[in-house]
Amino acid sequence: MCFRRRFYKSPISGIVAGGEERIIFHKGKICVKQLSIYYDGNNDTGTNKSAIKIKIDGEEIFNYSILDIYRYFSGYMYSKESTRPIVFYAFDDSAKIYSLVFHDLGPVNDGIEVWIKNEDTSNGCVVLSGMVYDVLE
Repeated sequence: MCFRRRFYKSPISGIVAGGEERIIFHKGKICVKQLSIYYDGNNDTGTNKSAIKIKIDGEEIFNYSILDIYRYFSGYMYSKESTRPIVFYAFDDSAKIYSLVFHDLGPVNDGIEVWIKNEDTSNGCVVLSGMVYDVLE
C-alpha cells in the first residue's frame, strides 16, 4: 500500500443567515489526517451555537455546536501546541471567531461530508475549511 499526501480547500467560503451548507465533499479511498475549520460570525448577532456535522461513508459521526465542541471535546481550552483529536486555535465569543482542527478522522471508503449550520438568522458568516488526507492505493 502506498500513501500519497493530498490537500483539499473547500470551494465554500460563506453561509447565508440561517443557512446550512455542505462545506466539504470528497470521495473515498482516503485517510483523513486533518480537517480545519475557521468560522467568523457577525460580531453582534453571531453565535457559538452554530453546528458542525461530519458524515463518513454515509454515517453521521459528529453533530455538535461550536460551544459544545469547546466544552466537551476541548475542555474549555485552546492551544497551538496540542495533539488532542480536536484542537481549538481560536475561541473568541466577543468577535464570534472560532478556529478548530480535527486530527486523524481515519479511513474513508465511500466519501466524507462536512456540513455547517449557521444559527445566526440575521447575518451570514465566513467559513474557511481545508482537509489534509492520504490517498489509499
